[in-house]
Amino acid sequence: MHASFFTAGLVALAAIASVVSAQSILPKDCDRNVTVRAMDTCDGISAVQSVSTYQLATVNSGTIDAGCDNLFIGQIICLGLTGQDCDVTHVMGAGDTCQSVADAAGIPISTLLANNPNVNSACDNVYSGEVLCTASQIYVKTA
Repeated sequence: MHASFFTAGLVALAAIASVVSAQSILPKDCDRNVTVRAMDTCDGISAVQSVSTYQLATVNSGTIDAGCDNLFIGQIICLGLTGQDCDVTHVMGAGDTCQSVADAAGIPISTLLANNPNVNSACDNVYSGEVLCTASQIYVKTA
């Protein structure tokens, strides 16, 4: 009796996973991806996967809402696009400034800001836990 209940549960989970995978459509030029797990947040995924908060949001703009509160377990999200995938990052901490982050990364502040267009020139809109791209190459494409 217990074995059939367990088997039925596994079949149900497989069916749910199949539906979730079908709902997670990745961009055709997605360079790498991750499956959302319980308790994941956008900043947490960004920190663990070395992807900037901006890049994660931009690449998944049709999937993840602005508040990043619609992630679900089993969802597959893209981390970066081919040729635009910055995986050199820094998690902002208390006391960090854009200049201190740029200096530690050995890059000009202009490169830091170019790769993180969500950050204003005064750098007063960053927050602790936000993940910034700190690569020396500029990855963000301009229109």
